[in-house]
Amino acid sequence: MKISIIDLDVSNLFSLTNSLKKLEFEYSVDNSKKKIDDSDCIILPGVGSFYYGSNKLKKEKLDRIILDNYKKGKPIIGICLGFQLFFEKGNEFKKSKGLGILKGEVKELPKLIKHPIPHIGWNKVVTSEKYFKEYLNKEYFYFVHSYYVELKKKYKFYGITEYGNFNFCSSIVENNAIGFQFHPEKSGNSGLNLLKKTINYAEKI
Repeated sequence: MKISIIDLDVSNLFSLTNSLKKLEFEYSVDNSKKKIDDSDCIILPGVGSFYYGSNKLKKEKLDRIILDNYKKGKPIIGICLGFQLFFEKGNEFKKSKGLGILKGEVKELPKLIKHPIPHIGWNKVVTSEKYFKEYLNKEYFYFVHSYYVELKKKYKFYGITEYGNFNFCSSIVENNAIGFQFHPEKSGNSGLNLLKKTINYAEKI
């Protein structure tokens, strides 16, 4: 499987590419339409603001390229900011549009949470998605974010993470979109195993 990694200039691509090397997957970091169209799977990673990521996609016309590939059934894996960009809009710095692949809005974690913001560190994900359930529900993964996704539609398969007195969506599997709010590539062996499982899942889509 050929994997195309989108470079938003706000990503720690070293961690991701190093993980894919260890797992012996073929990948390229190239924002050209030809490379993306020729791939079998797209990974959209990112760390930073929704506003910056959204503008980067539009400026380089990557939004259209990603959406065209998504509509053709190509699997798209979103990580952290990349996961948030799957949704309709964000509110970081100023309102901006996302890809609109999924129904939801990216909002700031509530100040009423009895834990520090941003949410940084290891946490669990609870999901009912049959392919990921046994694995996700047992492991800890690395989070770093101040914003979360408020779903605007009831999806069948999504994961929930508890942080203080607040629960938020931390993973989703919907058609050929697979997203994680956390960083598998920074989560040690747990993350490596999840990346392998996710890409193997994507191959079957």
